[in-house]
Amino acid sequence: RAQHPAPGRRSALSIAGMSCLKSCLGDASVGSAPPTGSSDGHNILLMTDGYKFSHHKQYPVSWMPEHARPGAQSGEYFPAVLFPPTSKAPGAKLLQLATVPGGGSDSLVLITNASTAVVKVLGPAEADAAADISYACAAVEYAGPLKATLVLSLSGDALAELGLPTTHAKVRVSNVDESKFKRGSSLNASFEGGYNVSYFTCRGYKEAFEPLATDGAGDHIVFFGLQYFIKEYLVGPVVTAAKIAEAEEFIARYMADVRIAGPAFAGGWDRTMFPRGDWEAMASGDYECTGVPTPGAVPGALPIKIEALPEGSIVAPGVAFFKLTNTHPRFYWLPNFLETLLVQVWYPTTVATQAREFRKTIQAYSVLSQRVSQVDFLPGERDFTPENIAADDLPVHIAQVFDLLDFGYRGVSSHETAGLGSGAYYTAGFEGSDTVAGSRMLLRHYNASDPKLGGTPVESFRAMFEQLHCATSVPAAEHSTITSWADMSPGADPAKYEADEYAAFVNMIRQYMPSFAVSLVSDGFNIWNAVANLWPSEKEVEGGEAGGLSMRAIIRARLKAGQLTLVRPDSGEGVETLPQLLSLFHATLPEAWESGLSPLRPLFAPTDPRQAKYEAVCESIRKAKGLPAGANPFRRFVGQQFRILQGDGVALDTVGDMCASILANGFCVNAVHFGSGGGLLQKLNRDSLSVAFKCCAMYVGGSMYAIGKDPIAGGKKSYPGNPPVLRGADGVLRNRGTYDSAGKMLEAQPMSYAEFCSGVEGDVLQPVFENGTVLVDTPWSSIVSRAKVTGLDGTITRALSNLSAKAAFLQRFSSPEALAVRLAEASCGSKWMHCHPTKMAAMQAEPAFAALGLEKSAAKLGLTATLDSHALVAAIKEKHVCDKKAAKKVLAAIAESDMAAAEKAMKGKIMLTL
Repeated sequence: RAQHPAPGRRSALSIAGMSCLKSCLGDASVGSAPPTGSSDGHNILLMTDGYKFSHHKQYPVSWMPEHARPGAQSGEYFPAVLFPPTSKAPGAKLLQLATVPGGGSDSLVLITNASTAVVKVLGPAEADAAADISYACAAVEYAGPLKATLVLSLSGDALAELGLPTTHAKVRVSNVDESKFKRGSSLNASFEGGYNVSYFTCRGYKEAFEPLATDGAGDHIVFFGLQYFIKEYLVGPVVTAAKIAEAEEFIARYMADVRIAGPAFAGGWDRTMFPRGDWEAMASGDYECTGVPTPGAVPGALPIKIEALPEGSIVAPGVAFFKLTNTHPRFYWLPNFLETLLVQVWYPTTVATQAREFRKTIQAYSVLSQRVSQVDFLPGERDFTPENIAADDLPVHIAQVFDLLDFGYRGVSSHETAGLGSGAYYTAGFEGSDTVAGSRMLLRHYNASDPKLGGTPVESFRAMFEQLHCATSVPAAEHSTITSWADMSPGADPAKYEADEYAAFVNMIRQYMPSFAVSLVSDGFNIWNAVANLWPSEKEVEGGEAGGLSMRAIIRARLKAGQLTLVRPDSGEGVETLPQLLSLFHATLPEAWESGLSPLRPLFAPTDPRQAKYEAVCESIRKAKGLPAGANPFRRFVGQQFRILQGDGVALDTVGDMCASILANGFCVNAVHFGSGGGLLQKLNRDSLSVAFKCCAMYVGGSMYAIGKDPIAGGKKSYPGNPPVLRGADGVLRNRGTYDSAGKMLEAQPMSYAEFCSGVEGDVLQPVFENGTVLVDTPWSSIVSRAKVTGLDGTITRALSNLSAKAAFLQRFSSPEALAVRLAEASCGSKWMHCHPTKMAAMQAEPAFAALGLEKSAAKLGLTATLDSHALVAAIKEKHVCDKKAAKKVLAAIAESDMAAAEKAMKGKIMLTL
């Protein structure tokens, strides 16, 4: 509960300050809008952790203007709060007085253009003592000589504002700024401040990223997103008088803990922590307290330099991705003040890394299933080999752009998160996203061309978007556009119910028949009925524009036209359901599948043990599918133009097993598109790549002081000193130092003071921002080019091991028993939840299903045509489907490659889910 000043006493919160505070906090009674101005309403003074408001006094250095430093004018050695004028510079300006929380009338806060100092009140001054300075609630310059104590005169209004008794109308106060001494520090002899260098890095791989630590040199992290934060929050005059006033009032209240308040805390405002003088110096450009802007200063801009790797760079843990340095020694505290905002680069960097690993995983299974690009009308190689993927010829490139779709907009925490995350998704070379915020963000912040390259037309994101269509969505159904066609009331006719769903299917694709791609969600009621009975149906919808069209006719027409048709299930476990859906489509839509597949070629050298493992797993797939020796077991759709779109449960730690299940059951990985929402944009955190932002060096008085962190508990050690980043002969980026043969740093070699001033030859970190100005506006095409996958060996090895270890278990999901269960479910029709006779007998008589020989398997399982829909579903759930707890254990065991545990957890059941 906030305590308020006593009635009749003026609060230290001025009317103007109250207005600023209201604009910051919001005023429900008047509906006030947030402040606007530079950076569109962001207040950089308040965009940090609360505890950082107290940091400017904690560093081992302090700063005073050169003409006011101890010894500059006399032999006396003390840092004066109010220093005298010189022939070239005015005296200190007293901006404001405030009381000290809990200090009663024994101390005051003197806020000047050079410091925020707590000074002792030494007692009332003699009646005839001349005032050295008079304060009347307005800024005033000190014009007297250097003194260790001063006589301070306060007007009646000042006494009332501060809540002081009339005995304080004229008092003696100490003029020594104790906060400047930094007692015990060896860096503060001259009160000249210093240059603080802090850097951003990823320290290691965790969770789904752990395998990357031992993959090659470990350089798999995609650096991305800094340019957004610079342009959105740091460019131009971001420090203004209005923002300073707003921040001062907010912080004074925010940092005043009044919950255990006595009378001395009744005001509830703490002004000891806000360096108003420093912020006003940034706003005016008068860093040196001379009354005029300091040469090189940009009024309103942050005195900060940012050096960074080129965005899109592939980086190993421990390397400095970017560094911050203050450009004037007064602001040594500013780099780490900005940490809170800029460390958020962790998010787009982690998503970009994750999207690239998604791509590598799908590419690895594309290699193992010997995928061939459907793009036969452009020059270039079409086979998915590691060499062709690295070369990225157009046929291979175009075939992959929709392999992973971004569905994350609704699953993230904010609109800004959506923009950053989806923008990061595009760095991997994918082009299919429903997160509109991502492409919109890129159009605003990644839209430059590089004049050094002659302004190539397709460098900017806008040019790529408009000319190459590098960001796209497609007409797609959602559940409401399908389920709204059917009457779900208990008494509704099941046949009419199913006919309505079928009409919804036909209508959706009919409406967008000219579109290259359409996506139809098909699990609004019963995905198995949809796949077995609706998608392959020859039944024509009667009446209107849709008359004369069946789903089967639509599919044939789209295949002939080279259009893409996507079937989207949105429930079940993909590791189980994908091979089942593909198996049913293989039976019901034979015209959609390629025939005469090319023989498999060797993937590895004859002496490479991986080749024998690959041949063995391929033979196990042939055996499971009843194929002759040497046959290509990886069935695929014609022209890649009919595919399953798996958009549920897709994450980096699940997509590999889904791909393995597709291959293990005899299909090429390109039979499936993957869509990921929360798994792509939300299933990660700052610890996923162990991101940190650390102060690494201070440069003071011509010397470098290495700073680092080395906790005894381990795990969070940081590089001591300011690291240049060099590219080795192997192409890997590393902080400068000496390394052992395994790539572990033996000794750091940070930048000396001379190198800090003049630079290091070959340093890949280059200035991208300085004093409010963007120095490098990175073209989008160069980011995507840097992030391109050029090596897959480790990923292929892991994929092959995963497939080899799990194939036998995963093949159960397309066994005759499993497919018999799915057809039994399909026989319950669209309205499966209401009791009615099933279609089992009629379905078993159809040639497509009869050819599978599933009638005997169904009978063996007790799934007969005599059961109604309720009895059939109940029998399936009771006898053949794992309960949720068991299914969870099975999936966990699969993820851990413990197939014996997975088998045990199945407990003889056939299915994981309905």
